[in-house]
Amino acid sequence: MAANTPPSDQPSVAPQQNATKQATRKITGSVIDDLGDPLMGASVMVKGTNTGTVTDLDGRFSLDVPEGSEIEVRYIGFTTKVISVGSQSSFNIAMSEDANQLEEMVVVGYGQVKKGDLTGSVSAIKPDEMNKGVQSTAQDALVGKIAGVNIVSNSGAPGASSTIRIRSGASLSASNDPLIVIDGVPVDNSSIEGGGNVIGSINPNDIETFTVLKDASATAIYGSRASNGVIVITTKKGTDGSLKFNYNGNVSFATVAKRLDPLSADEFRKFVPTVTGVPADAVFGTANTDWQDEIFRTAIGTEHNLSVAGNIKKQAPFRASVGYTDQQGIIKTNRYSRFTLDTGINPTFLNKHLDVALNAKYSAENNYIVDGSVVNNALRYDPTRPVKTGSSTASSDPGLGYFIWMNGNSPMAIQTDNPVAQLNLIDNKNAIDRFIGNATLRYKIHGLEDLVLNANMGLDYLVSKHTKDAPDKAGMMYTSNIKDGTGLDYDGKQKKRNTLLDLYANYSHTFGKKHDFGAMAGYGWQHFWKKYDDTTLSPSGKELFSPYHYETEYYLLSLYGRLNYTYDSKYMVTATLRADASSRFASNNRWGYFPSTALGWRISDEAFLKDNEVCSNLKLRLSYGQTGQQDIINDYPYMSSFSVSYPESSYRFGDKWYPTYRPNAYDSDIKWETTTTWNAGFDYGFLNNTIYGSVDIYKRNTKDLLNTINVISGTNFSSVLTTNIGEMENKGVEFSINALAIRTDNWTWEIGFNYTWNTSEITKLNVIDSESNFVETGAISGTGKYVQIFKIGERPYTFYLAKQAYDENGKPSPMALFLQPRPVTQPARVHFLSRLLASTPHSPTRTSTLASMPMVLLVLMFITMCRPISICSQPIAIRAASLTSCLQPATLVSRPSSSIQTSSLRRAISSASTTLRLPTPSLRFGIRRATCVWHLLCRMFAPSQTIAALTQNFRSALTVMSILVHAPSL
Repeated sequence: MAANTPPSDQPSVAPQQNATKQATRKITGSVIDDLGDPLMGASVMVKGTNTGTVTDLDGRFSLDVPEGSEIEVRYIGFTTKVISVGSQSSFNIAMSEDANQLEEMVVVGYGQVKKGDLTGSVSAIKPDEMNKGVQSTAQDALVGKIAGVNIVSNSGAPGASSTIRIRSGASLSASNDPLIVIDGVPVDNSSIEGGGNVIGSINPNDIETFTVLKDASATAIYGSRASNGVIVITTKKGTDGSLKFNYNGNVSFATVAKRLDPLSADEFRKFVPTVTGVPADAVFGTANTDWQDEIFRTAIGTEHNLSVAGNIKKQAPFRASVGYTDQQGIIKTNRYSRFTLDTGINPTFLNKHLDVALNAKYSAENNYIVDGSVVNNALRYDPTRPVKTGSSTASSDPGLGYFIWMNGNSPMAIQTDNPVAQLNLIDNKNAIDRFIGNATLRYKIHGLEDLVLNANMGLDYLVSKHTKDAPDKAGMMYTSNIKDGTGLDYDGKQKKRNTLLDLYANYSHTFGKKHDFGAMAGYGWQHFWKKYDDTTLSPSGKELFSPYHYETEYYLLSLYGRLNYTYDSKYMVTATLRADASSRFASNNRWGYFPSTALGWRISDEAFLKDNEVCSNLKLRLSYGQTGQQDIINDYPYMSSFSVSYPESSYRFGDKWYPTYRPNAYDSDIKWETTTTWNAGFDYGFLNNTIYGSVDIYKRNTKDLLNTINVISGTNFSSVLTTNIGEMENKGVEFSINALAIRTDNWTWEIGFNYTWNTSEITKLNVIDSESNFVETGAISGTGKYVQIFKIGERPYTFYLAKQAYDENGKPSPMALFLQPRPVTQPARVHFLSRLLASTPHSPTRTSTLASMPMVLLVLMFITMCRPISICSQPIAIRAASLTSCLQPATLVSRPSSSIQTSSLRRAISSASTTLRLPTPSLRFGIRRATCVWHLLCRMFAPSQTIAALTQNFRSALTVMSILVHAPSL
């Protein structure tokens, strides 16, 4: 068992120091646990004095004690023993594990508290409770261990990042990631260039504890960044014992658990000619290639960790460790490696009144990435084709010797990429160097040791380099990049720096043996800075795309405080208040105030349960609190700013082109998003905590959501704006139970189970909400399409997909598409056109006889416009001024009315399409077709009626269309 440092609330240990002038004599002995293993670092004190010592590596001690005295033996996680010395001179002391005190000290914001005194929803796990087996990244040790914490890997590749959600998250467009605090440093958890892992730099072997703060009472002390929960990671420290070395390593093997079973080459040759539309003279290859065999492999991983810990002259505990991980992916060329260095030293000065802690962590990660399409391409590629052509001119052929599809002598621009060529010809690498370090000072005031002053200065610095190289004539360069075979030399570099200063004071005192009082107050300052540069060149150095650069920063300023009161170890009250200022908001909205309060009642200590042998722990918790959110992509959302426009918008002056700048959308009134949380829970334990766990019920309401929505064109510099609008409700239940099933000298078996139920609902989304109002999200990569929405009454990120329509015989029917409710934009377009016509001024200068046009022709005209557009878009209001200028000429029409001003209407519709921000090609196709039909219909009828009658017919047609698309029974 690893040695533990005596609790900080114990008296100073002064070996061989006599507390009285009585006659003394030497005693010796050893301290062991209930399994017979020695306990190094156990405290052995003369009761009632400051005289004492600690046990050595073998659990032995030697101490001079007064005659007739008693010794007190303490060790964290074990019941304190008091032994009368008498005439005995040698002792063999067996300590009993105390489940009520096991893991008693829990790390919370800016301090530690006894686990039994917690009033908030807090879960902590130590190394022996973490997931076993290969752990490439820190989050691997936490998966499935804590109720309410959901960790999903973003891919199966080694070292891949994960999406971490605590109670499902509380935001829409703002970040839903929890705050991560590593040894007192809240780290920057924004995205890393190249897709790196936010906490990939932390070696799981160096972690001492994970503490997860879930409810507002626990998280409110971190206020500004804690709406989505907090994960506090504490790394291992030095020991009070002698020098100790530790090594662990492993070798792992990974294979594909299950493959899909596509057609073999022979099956492919036999089946394809039977497919309708395949030419009878289709030519197949002669190869028999299993493309999955070509890309998959048995992956080998190794891990090595070496650490040394000790205590320099019993005044400076220290620990240093190095770790190396090398893990292959099951796809060839995929590989992840990491080197870590973790050092820490904790010297004490001024008779242990001044504690200094210096921590430094460095990591170097190298991730050799494979494109996500490789597996899909291996399943789709023609199995009758070879991996390579075997051509003698491979070095100069398109594809560089790897098979690609050709159209005569030219490679086809639309084809599936050869998956083996993707692996071997593309060099895609992400390298991350990161340093996290901090220095903390902790000073107990002389003469007032209950008051402790703390200072914490931290730095988190990261450099990420993402490179992607492909040679000229690689097959992928004909389907991507600029699609002419030109190779690729991409370089992207990101730098991030996060600096921290925290100054705070802790005070704790027990009055009258029953009144435990604690207080904490502090000041915090944090600065976040990022810079990014990238270039995209050809292998010869020619610029293919414009380089991209940005540099940004923001500041957080905080004042915070906490009060704790416990009466008789049974009744607990905690109250916190944090005030945060963010430079992301204007001065009138810069400060946010986040209070919380919590109550705790240890029922098991009441007289009616205190001696109960079955129920060993029962504590009720109630809490309320508010937290804030300001973590959005834009660091200057309230300021008027400009971005470099596209190269096509450059301005020529002389013989040189100069880039232009375009204004960005902004909201000068943007402010904090606020989440209010109610939590009720209880902790339980039975049979001396052999069975223990907790139950929590919570409800969260988020208001002033930081939400990216569509706005009316012309009201800002973009039709998309991040602002405060919307509300969301989140509620759930968490349950966990653990049981120590077997504990013997050689075997310990603990069983754990946890369950979480959670649901969220958007209760407000926009200024005016309606049934058809929603915001698209969840883009499908490379398609420009969206498959998810934010909508009133639904969970965030609800899938919203097209529904197949069937005729009365149950067969798919194209015409039935107009008779079924469709989650595309026909209803939206109808509503939009209705508003368009309703807002268009009636002009007696425009005449037509369209009033006599059969209604079916009008309906067909709108079907012609709507039907070819298979998109899902959010309708928004139209700028009336532009429509008025297009539709209402200033002068009378003197020419024959058969030449009605179709061009004006075309301009109006074109303006509307721009405002709608719909996918341009399909929309313009529909608009052009509708305009042509409009023009033809205008020429079919003699001018006899005014535009008012025309508009009335339009409205009638739209009413019919609205009924058709909304009534599935028609």
